[in-house]
Amino acid sequence: MDYYAHTFGEDQSQWQPLREHLENVAKLAEKFAREARPGDEELAHAAYVAGLLHDLGKYRPEFQRMIRGLQLKGQSTRHKQAGAAEARSTNHLDVSFAILGHHGGIPDAAGMAEGVNDGQRVAEAALPAAYLDFPELKTLDRGEAVTVRGMDFDIRTRLLFSCLVDADWLDTSDFQSRRRGWGMPQPVVRLDAPLLLGKVLGYIGTRAGQCRSPEVVRLRAEILAAAQNAARHLKGIFSMTVPTGGGKTLSSLAFALNHAAAHGLRRIIYVAPYLSIIEQNASVFRAALGDAENLILEHHSMVEPGQDGSTHQDDTESETSQRLAENWDAPIVLTTSVQFYQSLFSNQPSRCRKLHNIAQSVVILDECQTLPPGFTAPTCAMLEQAAKYLGCSIVLCTATQPAWKKDPVRLPTGILEVREIAPDPVALFRQLKRVQVAWPEAGAPALGWTEIAAEMFRHTQVLCVVNIRKAALEVYRELAKLGCAAVHLSTNMCPAHRLRVLDEITAALKGGKPCRLIATQLVEAGVDLDFPVVMREIAPLESIVQAAGRCNREGLLNSPSGGGGRVVVFRSQEGKMPQSAWYRNGAKIVEQDFLACGHQPRIDHPADMAEYYCRLYPTGNLDSQDIHTKRSRYNFQQVAEDYRIIEDVTTPLVVTTWDPARREVENLLGELRRQPSRSAYRRLQKFTVNVYEHELRQVASACVMDDPRGVNVCSLPYDNALGLVISGAATVAVF
Repeated sequence: MDYYAHTFGEDQSQWQPLREHLENVAKLAEKFAREARPGDEELAHAAYVAGLLHDLGKYRPEFQRMIRGLQLKGQSTRHKQAGAAEARSTNHLDVSFAILGHHGGIPDAAGMAEGVNDGQRVAEAALPAAYLDFPELKTLDRGEAVTVRGMDFDIRTRLLFSCLVDADWLDTSDFQSRRRGWGMPQPVVRLDAPLLLGKVLGYIGTRAGQCRSPEVVRLRAEILAAAQNAARHLKGIFSMTVPTGGGKTLSSLAFALNHAAAHGLRRIIYVAPYLSIIEQNASVFRAALGDAENLILEHHSMVEPGQDGSTHQDDTESETSQRLAENWDAPIVLTTSVQFYQSLFSNQPSRCRKLHNIAQSVVILDECQTLPPGFTAPTCAMLEQAAKYLGCSIVLCTATQPAWKKDPVRLPTGILEVREIAPDPVALFRQLKRVQVAWPEAGAPALGWTEIAAEMFRHTQVLCVVNIRKAALEVYRELAKLGCAAVHLSTNMCPAHRLRVLDEITAALKGGKPCRLIATQLVEAGVDLDFPVVMREIAPLESIVQAAGRCNREGLLNSPSGGGGRVVVFRSQEGKMPQSAWYRNGAKIVEQDFLACGHQPRIDHPADMAEYYCRLYPTGNLDSQDIHTKRSRYNFQQVAEDYRIIEDVTTPLVVTTWDPARREVENLLGELRRQPSRSAYRRLQKFTVNVYEHELRQVASACVMDDPRGVNVCSLPYDNALGLVISGAATVAVF
C-alpha cells in the first residue's frame, strides 16, 4: 500500500508520499534549529526527530481511507497524537509538546497528558505500517532527552515548535505550488549588513545637510558616533535613551546594522507600538536603504489566516493559510509590539512560526515604555531569554526609558544588565531642550472643550492631545463651529491613507500654512511632527513627555527671539481617561506626587522620569496575569490567552472603496485569487482597517469574511476625510 501525506486531484501519482513529507520537514526543521542556535546539536537533532514523527499518525488506516475519500472528512483521524506519544515514551517532552501543537496550538500540561494518552492507541495503529513504509523510523536515534526545566524548557519548546511548524507549512505549500504550477517561492534575501550600513550613513549625511539647526546636527552626530562604537560590544540588551529630535531612529538602525555585521546576525527587527510609527519609519527605512524587492517587510494589521487554529485541525489546513502566513523571512522587518510579543508568548502555529527567525537578530524596541506595566515582569524575563537563548541583541529605544532594570524590591524579575548606547543622556536632554512647559497651577479652573477649541483657534499651527476619542471628537466639532479647518488622523483610515494625511500635515507645517490637529495619545510616540505649540490634557508623565516631543522637534525656535516651543498642560472639565488603571495611576502621580507638592516635573531630565516610574510600579501588579508561573508550569495555552497587551481584539478589513486605491486593491485581490502569494498579501496590508467586534457586527452585511483569498473584504463607503464609515463616533475614531 502507498501512504500519502497530501493529495492533489484524482491522480495518485500527483499526491505527496508520506515518507517524502516527513523527510523534507525533518531536514528543514533541523536546518532552522541550526540557524537559530548555532552549535546546539541537541536542539538540531530534536527538530529532526520532531519532523520525522510529526505526522506519524497519518500511517493510521483511518487517515489513509479519509485521504482517498473512503471515509467522510471531518471525522477525527487524530494523526498528531501518535508522534507526540512516541516522543513522550522516550521522555522527549519538548518534542511531544511541539508535535501535539503543530495543528491547533501547543496545549497546556493537562492537555498534553490527555493527548499523549489518546496518542498511544493511535501510535499502536500507525506503527506497523510506518515501519514497513519507512524502516528508518524503527531504528531512529531519538537522542538525549531534554533535561532543562521551568522557563528554559518553555523557551526551548517554543523554538522547537517554531522550527517544526514553519518546516511543515513550507513543505506543504511548496507541494501545492508545484502541483498547481504556481512556481516556487522567491528565494529569501539575506541581510548584507555592511552594504546597507553604508547606505544608511550616506542618507544620514544627506539629512544632516538639510537640517537648519547646526546644534541639532552636532548632537545627532555625537549620538550616531556613540551608536557606532557601541555596536562592537558583545551581544545582549542595550538601552538608547535619546530625547526626541536626537535622531534615534536612524542611529539605532545604524547600530543594528553595524552590530549585525560584527556578530553575523541575520536580520533587523524594528518594533513599535502604533501603526502610525511603523508607517512613517517604513518610509524612512526605504529612503535610507532602498526599496529592493523583499528587502523590507512591514507586518502589522493583517492577521494570518487560520491563526486561531480553527482551520488547522488534523489535515484540514488550508492552502491559503500555508502560502500566506508570515514567517519574517526578510532582512529588515518592521512590526508592531502586538505582533512581536505574540510571537514570543503565543501557542498558535501561525504566530509562533516566525520565532526561529527572530533568533540571531537585532531587535529595536522603539517607544518601549508603551508596554502596559502589568506585563512588565514577564516581558523582561522573556527579553532576557531572547538575548541569552535565542542569541538576540535587543535595544530599548525611547526618550522616556522605563525602569526595566532588575531591582530586588520593585522589579525582581527585571533585566539584570542593560548597557546604555547614548553618550551621557543627562547632558543630551539638557542640550536638546526645545520647549518650555506650562503646568496647571494648583486650584486653576479646568477648561471646557469650547475653551480648548478657542485657544487652538488663536494659533496658526497647534497640536492638541486629549485622553479619549470622544473628547477629540468634541474639540473637532467645536473647531468646526468656529469655522476653523482642523485635521485628524483616524484609526478608521487605512495605512496608505494615513501616510498621505501625515505627508500633508508635514508639508503644511514646513510651509508655514495653518494646521490645527486634534488627537489622542496614539499620535504622541514616534510620529515625526513638528508643531510650535502643543496642548496636552493632563496624563501620565511619559505621555506628556512624548506629546512634548511633537513640539519644536527640529529646534528651530530656540533662537533668542523664538524662545523655544510651547507646551501647555491643562485640566479638562470632563476629565475622563482611558479605562486602564495604570494610565489613571500615572496621571494621579503627576497631580499628587509632583504638582500638589510644588514640584513641576522636568520633562528634560531622566532623573524625574526614573522617580516617576519608581512611584508608578508599586501601584499595581507587574505580572498581573501570573504569566511567569504559568510558563514555568508549561501552560502554553493559558499563557497565550492571558498575555494580551491589547484587550480589544480587532478584525482587519480590506477596504475596496477608497478612491485613490480602488484599482490597485482590486488588482491585488484578483492576484490572490489567481495565484496566492505572500508578496501580494503583504502589499495588501496598507489598505486594511482594523475594526472592533461591536463595529464588525454593524458592517458584517457589507463584508465577505475570510473569502477564498484568505482576507476579509469590506465594501462599505469610505470617506476621504474620515476613513471607513461605520456609525456615530466610530466614524471619527481619532488617534
